[in-house]
This record gives sequence, C-alpha cells and structure tokens, in this order.
Amino acid sequence: MIVVKKYPNRRLYDTHRSVYVNLEDLAELIRSGHDVKVVDAKTDEDLTKEILLQIVLDVLRGVDLIPAGMLRRLIGASGTGPTHLMLRQQLSTGLDLVSTQLDRMEALMQPPRPVSPPPPAPKAPPPEEEAPKDRGDEADPELVELRERLAALEKRLSRR
Repeated sequence: MIVVKKYPNRRLYDTHRSVYVNLEDLAELIRSGHDVKVVDAKTDEDLTKEILLQIVLDVLRGVDLIPAGMLRRLIGASGTGPTHLMLRQQLSTGLDLVSTQLDRMEALMQPPRPVSPPPPAPKAPPPEEEAPKDRGDEADPELVELRERLAALEKRLSRR
C-alpha cells in the first residue's frame, strides 16, 4: 500500500517514492492497480475517502460517471438512519458486482498468451536386432510354413 501524506499547504507527498504528487498522479497510481492511503501529515487522520472524492470531482471532470439522480439520493440518505445503512449496503454490494465484472472484462481484453509449440515428434525406435534363430522352431512344420508365406508376401509387396 502506498501511503501519501497531505500537508497543511495542500501538498501531497508519496512516502513510497519520496516525491510530491498531485491528484492526477494519484489517479494514475490507482488506475495502475496500486492501493493508496492518504493521511493527514500532522494527525495521521485517514483522508483517503475525501481525496478519492476530490479525484472524482477534479480529475474526472467531464466524465459522466455518477448520474445526478444518484448523487441526490446519496445526499438525501446521508445520516445514520436505517435508510443510510441500507443504501451503504446496497452500494457496497453493487460495487462488488461491478468490480467483478470489470475484472472479468479486463481479463478478456488482455492479449492471448502465446501458445507453446507442440512437443517434438517421437523418435523412431532403433531397429531391432534380428534374434538368433532357435533351431527347435524349424522342427514345427506350421511355423516353417508361416515363415515361407511371410517371405512370399514380402516379395510381392517389394515388387509393387
């Protein structure tokens, strides 16, 4: 988390990078996925919400992000009553859904990962060495006949 200190002269100091920043810089940090917390330099009071609202008002001026009717409802429901609690819960749930959908859309918009090349073709097995002939097989007339037929078939195939 990047901690930014706000000084009485309205300057914002990024303690992570040790530089002064403006609202546009903070907006860019947030867009790039950084979590930013803004605190008062003297009191350490958390000013994050106020600064985020200021970014929405100043930096995103002209971007029709929140309809005026919704802003009126927010102001009308402000306070501590049951309407305020219900609105806060509904907004939180709605924003969670929007956030999930945006994450999914961003994942779809990313360039496809390169496909890994196919694995190399298996190498041909080494030729088998001819097994020594077992003299006992020649005594079997069926085996002798099968060998002769196989030899004849091999000759026919080699002619084609």
